Amino acid sequence: MGPRATPRHRAAAGRRRGRSGSDRPVTRRTGTQTTAAERTTAGLGARQQGMKAVALAAAERGWRVFPLRPGTTEPAVRDWAERATTDARRIELCWDTGPYNVGLAPCASGLVVLDLLPARGEQPPQPYRLPGVHDGSDVLAMLLEEHQQRMPVTTYTVRTPGGGQQLYFQRPARRCPTQPPRPLAWHVEVRCTRSYVPVAGSIAAEGAYTLLHDAVPEPCPPWLAGHLSATRPRRGRRA
Repeated sequence: MGPRATPRHRAAAGRRRGRSGSDRPVTRRTGTQTTAAERTTAGLGARQQGMKAVALAAAERGWRVFPLRPGTTEPAVRDWAERATTDARRIELCWDTGPYNVGLAPCASGLVVLDLLPARGEQPPQPYRLPGVHDGSDVLAMLLEEHQQRMPVTTYTVRTPGGGQQLYFQRPARRCPTQPPRPLAWHVEVRCTRSYVPVAGSIAAEGAYTLLHDAVPEPCPPWLAGHLSATRPRRGRRA
């Protein structure tokens, strides 16, 4: 038999077992500890405030914005083109209800956006199937070189998930085109009428839209303005 337990030993053992009688130590929550649910809620709140700030910053530039479903590039409202706004009060009321991504209506914002799509494993079609040509950025560079035009590297630019780019330009002074512009070339899309783009800061399942170059959008280059004038009708689509 082992040594007989004294009252002091029994009291110490009782403290180790805690009120439950278990040998496992009792952990008590302090005022500085948080649960996983509380941390998740705090994270969503920070995300919500961050996206509201993104929307307000775009509106300050005169860009009309509307909510996209959180984590997607799908509009969260019907009639998004008509509801896109620069009104700070309306933006605050909207983004106070959820961590929405931010969509931008280019034409109503006085913009035209050149959307250079990333490569997704497909081969460029002829006549773009050349060494070093893989995506929309490469195709645009090739076309501009053929016409002795410079690559617009100093305008406002957003990097899209997958490595694409969206180049923002000032829309020509005339009214918005009545129909969405046709693509300029393979993987070189034009976003203007009946189209939208996610604002930098938005996060989709494929990744984040990030600001690559912050600047005032440059005037629409003549080669792009000419394309807007000559475009034929096509269905609208998102970025």
